[in-house]
Order: sequence, then structure tokens, then C-alpha cells
Amino acid sequence: MHFSIPDSQQFHDDNGISYTGYNIHIDGVFHCTARYKQLLSLHEQLQAQNPYTKLPQFPPKKLFLTNSQLEERRALLEKYMQLVGQNPQLTGSDLLITFLFSAQQETHNVKMHEVEIEISLMNGYRIPLSVSSIDSSNTILDIVCTSVNLPKELVKYFALYLFNWSCAKDGQPALRKLEEYESPYISQKYVRAEDKIVLRKSYWDPCYDDDLMIDRVSLDLLYLQIIEDLDLGWITADQQTKQILSSYESNKQKREYIELARTLRHYGRVPAGEAVTESSNMSGGGSDSTCRVRVSLASKELTLTSIDQPHREQRYKVTRMRCWRITTLHTMERSQTQNGHGPLLEDPSRNFELSFEYLISKDNLKWITLRTEHATFISVCLQSIVDELMRQKDCKGPASPQYTKRGNFTFVRLDGSSQLITPSSSSDTLSSTNGDSYNSGSSRELFSVQKLTEKFATVSFKSGRDCVENNAFEAIGDEEL
Repeated sequence: MHFSIPDSQQFHDDNGISYTGYNIHIDGVFHCTARYKQLLSLHEQLQAQNPYTKLPQFPPKKLFLTNSQLEERRALLEKYMQLVGQNPQLTGSDLLITFLFSAQQETHNVKMHEVEIEISLMNGYRIPLSVSSIDSSNTILDIVCTSVNLPKELVKYFALYLFNWSCAKDGQPALRKLEEYESPYISQKYVRAEDKIVLRKSYWDPCYDDDLMIDRVSLDLLYLQIIEDLDLGWITADQQTKQILSSYESNKQKREYIELARTLRHYGRVPAGEAVTESSNMSGGGSDSTCRVRVSLASKELTLTSIDQPHREQRYKVTRMRCWRITTLHTMERSQTQNGHGPLLEDPSRNFELSFEYLISKDNLKWITLRTEHATFISVCLQSIVDELMRQKDCKGPASPQYTKRGNFTFVRLDGSSQLITPSSSSDTLSSTNGDSYNSGSSRELFSVQKLTEKFATVSFKSGRDCVENNAFEAIGDEEL
């Protein structure tokens, strides 16, 4: 979980007293605004809940802060949240998830009420749902999977994402997984209104496709996603292969279609935008220049493809990355005019660097650096791949969705008042807790397997220098070299 607090804003309470709100971003996306006393309360409750865990040092209290002191506090709070985000014990705690969930709800002033949302499949087919405005991501995932009659044991292979089709066609990062600490309704409506909520597979390794191909609904969901990935250009195929795939599609030979697609060069690829890197990091590249590349990630590897020479491509295995880091750059470039003077401009693509230490050969480690505005997205993908590799190392499959068991938690509101959140008062979802099919007071269409099959059949188309350790690195064997 990558936290950042890039800026703050000033508020006034009912008495006209001003206070500072810090804008918290998670994995590169704005999540909520919180003031110092809210984060202090979170820190104190985390410490009380984890008495034997040494938490990061929290910025000390100060009165009447100057502008420079406010900026210092912002930087210290950012550092604190980043250290919390690197501790799996804390990031998985119900207390932190409840805080983030409540803070998002308060920031956007959303009260609990019934709302209509749409979940899209990858062919654009939309499933309308009536849910609570503060239902969590995993709750809504359960609801939509029940709607399409996906077996419960296969739900763990899927997740809800915010998906931007325009970015996807341009090769930019288009996916963001919706996490348990957020409301899909709030995240989609108030943060990324141009995106759609979609249901997609949530794993990297194609070996898990076999588990989905034994069920009709999961087979259809996988089939739809592959068709769309090919249409977007995420998966590439030569003309002859495209003709064979088209024939399989026309004849509704879904298994044959999937099996052939799995043999293609970029199967399962997720584009991660453009970057600038040293030419020496590319196959056949020189050592004294830089080049622009397109970054993509797939199962167990990161790929760099030259923009100027698409035939030049370099793959980096995730299992050979010892660690990686995100660095925020604060350099400014001066635009050139005839007299050599001009306004200072920031080049967004050069604001961040993602660097990873890579095992080139035995006992030979090298830092590979990518200068890109999408550094956080790439880091999130790398962490997801490593998490999957570690589960596989422990002989475990995809992780099942985690549902927050909210205990008693005192949430300090922006206005300084406190609210006790208990299991009975938090997020009364509209889905039953015993796994029965979802019902609400309003009418809502349930989608049968037969109806879905008909639809499927007709488809035609970290700041600073801190490093994230890659625990999968220790599994490297001689065959990796």
C-alpha cells in the first residue's frame, strides 16, 4: 500500500477556526483528506491494538505552526503513512481499513443510502445493481458474482477494477483494482467518474486459467476478457493467427480460442505507459544515450519496448529483481527560447523514477532506472506479482477476498468530534452475510446463466530512497541464471 500526501488545504470549522487537511493518496490516487488529530488518533489506536509492535514515530504536537512548519509536518506525516503502508501487519488490520473507509466516506460527504451502480463485463455488457453507497469492494464483488451465478469457490480469481477504455487504447495505465478500504460507488463517482467498474480476473499466472475453464460462467468471463485484450492490442498476434481466432469465435469454440491465445507473445500483458531509460538497458542498445520505451507487465516479468524501434525489446524477470524503489524528483527544466531564457516548466514524465536492482548474472547486480509518471502504478503491479509468487511458493492459490471484521473504533471527524464505530453501526450492507442471493427493497434483475450464455455467445468484438524488498528473490535457483 503506497501512501503519499502531496499537498494540503485549509478549512474552517463552524466557529471560524482554521485547520489543515492533508490530502492522502493511496497507490497514486486521491483517497481522502484527514487532519493531524485524525491521524494521531489512528496512530494511538494502532499502537493500543498492537502493543508489541514498534510503530513508526508520529510527528510531535505543535501549536501555531508557520507555513514552513506546516510543510514539515506534511512531509513527516507522509513518511509516517509510508512506513505504516510497508508493514503487512498494519496494512491488513481491520482498524486501518475501517479508518480509511470512514475517511473516504466523510471526505466526500456520502451518507449511507441505496444507490444504483453498473458493473461492466469486458465486452461492455452492463449489470445494474442496487447496493448501499458505502458497500465495500468485496461486498459488491460478492453481489455481482452471485448475479452471474459464478461458483463461490471461483470468486477469488476475480476482482472489481476501475477501467478506462480511452487510456487502454492508448497504451496508458487503465486498470486500478478496487480495494476493501474503499467504496466502489464513491471511488467511481467522486474520484474517477470517467472510468467504469469492471469485473476481471485478478491473477497474473496463466496457469490459473485452467481452474476457470472447468466452469461455464468463469470460462465465459475469461473468454470475454481475452477478446477485449486482443481488440485493445494488449495481446498481439500475426494475421494468420487472427484469422484462426476469428474462426474459433464465429464457431463459438471458446476453449480452443483461449488455448491459442495463451500461446501468444504478450498474453496477459498489462500496459504501464511510457518511460525514459538508458539505452544500455535495452537489447542492442548503446551506453551513452537514453531512449523512450513502452512499459508493460505480465506474469513474472516486466517488458520494455522501444518506441522508435518496436523490434527492440527487453524483458526483466520479476524473480531476479532484488528490490525496487520510487524516487520523487524535484528538478525543474527551463523551456528554451531564442535568448535561452523562459519559464520554468516541469516535465511530468520526469517527476518520478522507478529503479529496481536486477540480477544480470551470478554475483552481478545492476540498478535499472525508469523515469516515468507511472512509477507508482508499476510498483503496485510488481508488488501484486511478488505477492502471487510468494503464495505459489507456499503452495497456495489466489488469495480469497478479505472482509473487514470491524471492531470498536473511535473515528475522529474533521470537525474534531468523535464517533464510535461498532460492528453494528458500520456499513450495513444490502447483501446477506450468510451467502444467500442478494435482495433489496427495490426491484433488480438477476441474471441467469442461460441469459449470460446468450450474451457471451453473441459477442463480436515510494517516494525517497526507501526500497521495497522482493521476497520472491530468495527463491531464485541456478535455472534462473
